[in-house]
Amino acid sequence: MQKNIKLSYVYNFFFSFNITSAIWVLYLSFRGINLVQIGLLESIFHLTSFLCEIPTGAIADIYGRKTSIIISRIFSFISTVLMICSDSFTGYAFSFVFSALSYNLHSGAAESIIYDSMKILNKEDQYKKTYGSISFYMEIARGLAILLGGILSDFRFVYAYILALFIDILALSSSTLYVEPNIEHKEHNENVFIHQLKESFKILNERKIALYLILFSSFISTIDTTVYFYCQKHFENISMTRTSIAIIYGITNVVGAISSKYAYIIEERLNKKTIIITLCILNIFILIGFSVFRGYFSIIIFLLSCMISGFTIPIFSDYINSLIPSQYRATILSFDSVCFSMFMLVLFPIVGLMAQSFGITRAFGIIGVLLIPIAGFIIYKMRD
Repeated sequence: MQKNIKLSYVYNFFFSFNITSAIWVLYLSFRGINLVQIGLLESIFHLTSFLCEIPTGAIADIYGRKTSIIISRIFSFISTVLMICSDSFTGYAFSFVFSALSYNLHSGAAESIIYDSMKILNKEDQYKKTYGSISFYMEIARGLAILLGGILSDFRFVYAYILALFIDILALSSSTLYVEPNIEHKEHNENVFIHQLKESFKILNERKIALYLILFSSFISTIDTTVYFYCQKHFENISMTRTSIAIIYGITNVVGAISSKYAYIIEERLNKKTIIITLCILNIFILIGFSVFRGYFSIIIFLLSCMISGFTIPIFSDYINSLIPSQYRATILSFDSVCFSMFMLVLFPIVGLMAQSFGITRAFGIIGVLLIPIAGFIIYKMRD
């Protein structure tokens, strides 16, 4: 189990070394896909995720976290191959389907294998600090990958995607070294999948606080992801080179890495309600800020967005995991991704449509205003 914790640093580093994360919008645009179609492709990703996330979480709980992670890396490899070889919207759509399935199979399993390994070692009280450190290296990997991807794409986009294939192989190789935590399951007479899903939803119904935390973290992640992806096009629109965009994304990922690593210190000094209210307000102001402060000043707004995102990840991971029994952990954590997909399914194409009509920064501002009542609802539900 101690080996699993150390290995998680390596695996999650390779998993996060996503060489194409800051160029895929530019790549699809270069291949003739417009912003509305890009929004639709992202919707296909999240529709797939919405439909498959909880079943894949159940697979991790029933057949093992290690098995789920290995299959996820295989699907990621297939997705990258399709991105290279496709020359139509349909081909890219299949790539996004496999990409979604790879994230589905990874999401609950990768987090669960860390928490359950620490729980077996009676170290779950150190999870928040450990996951913050892992998140730090994940953000560093993202920053380095973005920088390298941007530089390679200035030569040829395909170079970045070929390198992504080698990274997929490294992530797959490291995942095979995991040792499956021994999780005790209660005996029952129902179909194994049906039982897993029923019990998981029962726990969420009984522990409403876990449900509200999942909804809130998904809400914040939706905002962060939308800004993160569409800012690629925004920076290109203000005449920045792909290498310059990559440098900006690399810097912001380092900032996010630092905020992830030290998030536990801030949490110890603030209560949960204060953190939630602060994050809601900051995210709304950041979205509106994009429409007010345009041009190169938007780089600072973008940096603040990534810093808040890094701060959020380990804190809410610890909150949610502390409320979930081990035998249902991956399934319930997958529900977190389902909520994220539902929000993204609606928000991402809407932003793409508004960006096409009014401009990207104005679209961010409109979404910021519209999300004020949603933030108020989440804060209200978290009042206890």
